[in-house]
Amino acid sequence: MEKTDAVDPWKSARGYWIALPLAAAWILSAMSWLGICSDGCEETHLYRFFGLPLSPFGLGYFTVCGLAFLTRNRFRFSGFLIPVLLSGALGAEFVFVWIQKYVIGRWCLLCVGIALSVATACVLIAFERLPGAAIRIRDGERNLVMKRLAGKTALILFAFLAGMGVTAMGLKKPDAFAAGLPVKSLAFGDTDSSAEVYFVTDWFCPACRVAEPEILKGARKVLRQAKVVFVDYPVHPETINFIPYNLSFIVREKAKYLEIREAMATLARKTKEPTPEDVQAAITPLGVKYVPLNYADVLAGMQYFNALVKRFKVPGTPSVVVLDSRTGKTKTLFGSSEITSDNILKAVAEVSGK
Repeated sequence: MEKTDAVDPWKSARGYWIALPLAAAWILSAMSWLGICSDGCEETHLYRFFGLPLSPFGLGYFTVCGLAFLTRNRFRFSGFLIPVLLSGALGAEFVFVWIQKYVIGRWCLLCVGIALSVATACVLIAFERLPGAAIRIRDGERNLVMKRLAGKTALILFAFLAGMGVTAMGLKKPDAFAAGLPVKSLAFGDTDSSAEVYFVTDWFCPACRVAEPEILKGARKVLRQAKVVFVDYPVHPETINFIPYNLSFIVREKAKYLEIREAMATLARKTKEPTPEDVQAAITPLGVKYVPLNYADVLAGMQYFNALVKRFKVPGTPSVVVLDSRTGKTKTLFGSSEITSDNILKAVAEVSGK
């Protein structure tokens, strides 16, 4: 009686199951690229991988993984490539998840979904390969199988570590934007200091107007010892009309910015929709000419402000966030009653351990 090979339905189905997490990772990457995501994604989108946005890079990477999977029965190299690519992706996802947990402080649900998809694909690939190795071991090929298994394990481990290392090296914190506006151009004082002070205000917030004299007084005192950033937080929508002007003065007129800020505060009491002519009239006595930034730089600056507000979980305006970048220790002063020049100095000393 002739012996026939029975088809293992579970083995056949496993191939389709592996396709599911790969497809999920591709779809989630596409959604991230299209901006179909939660608020937690916003700061993640500011990161770059060797200068490239993460979402299209991920989409391209998982496209390659998908092609390798679809051609694995036709080309032996494709079957070899799949676990290597997925191991590298898993190492990269470890870095992405770590940054969201310990640097950004917020979860991007799409990014977490991609990480889980990659991990699931890796597990399914392992379940697919190991039974075949076990059968060959039972058939008396133990030494050869173990040698090959050790070699493949070493290669997969290397791909995993390479994925972690290359991602950690190539992934940049939001210190610069695609628009070409470096964050240092938005900062005052000692930009290399570990002590950082963020003044978060709204041009039409009544409490901000009360706190503004102490904010300016405190800013003048800490400029010598700390990095200082003035953050526009548009609680009142009219503040958006002032942000492009304010950003231009922050970037171009650092020497006279505090005086310009006072003039702009006075203008905000007169109009909610300032024209360039209104702004120029307000700053002319200071010997300053308003030169607008391009739209891309304004957008980048607004994204940066928004990222800072979310990163520090700013409770509202006015707020002063004091950070020591070496230790990660922060202190937030909130409201006109807490924000005084003395309290700002005390907060800097407290977080810096001085």
